[in-house]
Amino acid sequence: VKPDGFTFNAVINAWTRCRRRDCGERAELVLKKLLEFHENDNPHVKPDSRSFSHIIDYYSRSRDPHASKKAEWLLVGMIKMYEKGYLQVCPSIFTFTSVIGTYAKSKSIDAGISAERVLHLQEDFSRKHNLHPLAPNTFVANTVLHAWSKSGNPKAGERVEEILHHMETQYQNEGNSIMQPNTRSYGLVLSALAKSTRSDKTKRARDILRRMKRAAASNENLSMNVHCYNTVLNAAAFTEGGLGVRTEAFNIATKTLDELLDSSTIEPISSSFGTYLKVCGKLSLPRHLVEPVISKAFMKCRELGLVNDFVLTQLRYSTSTDQYKTLLGNEIAGKMQINKKKLQWRISHCNGEKML
Repeated sequence: VKPDGFTFNAVINAWTRCRRRDCGERAELVLKKLLEFHENDNPHVKPDSRSFSHIIDYYSRSRDPHASKKAEWLLVGMIKMYEKGYLQVCPSIFTFTSVIGTYAKSKSIDAGISAERVLHLQEDFSRKHNLHPLAPNTFVANTVLHAWSKSGNPKAGERVEEILHHMETQYQNEGNSIMQPNTRSYGLVLSALAKSTRSDKTKRARDILRRMKRAAASNENLSMNVHCYNTVLNAAAFTEGGLGVRTEAFNIATKTLDELLDSSTIEPISSSFGTYLKVCGKLSLPRHLVEPVISKAFMKCRELGLVNDFVLTQLRYSTSTDQYKTLLGNEIAGKMQINKKKLQWRISHCNGEKML
């Protein structure tokens, strides 16, 4: 009894579901045997897209440091077979996305570059064979943005801005609805900018937030959220440069927090205040500049009941001893409970304790 394509695919799938370290290699060996079996006078036993996609999906979940290269090699093999007439081996849009995702997961410095290479491969393949369902869409573009944001590449911030601009242009000017940026698109760009080493990253992040706000007015797939504001604050906290650069980042952070507090649809969270206090502490600015806003931010945080250990830790690092005691009160020891696991601030009342 000769095996058929279904049998080979079942064995391949079984190996990709196994937890052994060499599962990927074993699955590839079965695929190789399938190809050899087909070429040795068994024309009706052919590989199909699942023969490859099972293994690619495995590599997208694998911790193998070479998983991304192996996945791309399999994808290229699928394309070559399709162009030889094996139409049943046509890769799907999910196959391309899985390969791009393996590069995002690798976090290597060239992850973004490699992800874009696969994206261009998809564009060329779709255009060459008139396969419109394979045209890149928002999900694919977001996966590329994710790869760049995780890469740590010095050019990541610059490149994600260019990709976002392309998406906006495709949607707004070309009417290409499948490339419409969504909340995740802008969030990934903001994340990449926050990790950038550029001295103007806070300004760039602020500009992206403004573009996001304008686009949200007419884009139902886009909604503002507190995490986007927090990412701008985080970019400011890690801005490096001269006094002028750091002062500009501080001013942008202050305005960003004010915008968040003034919003009627978005509520700040504890990390919003904690990150802003980190801005005040890490930028090494004159005390007369930061002390008034530290007090204002902390009192607002207290009013909203959002004080937690992160806020208190950043408050300690961003204030002088005198301001710290003033904000917490002179009887700190009686009002604070400190243990190895938590730092909490409580105020005693007649009927118990109320968390601030």
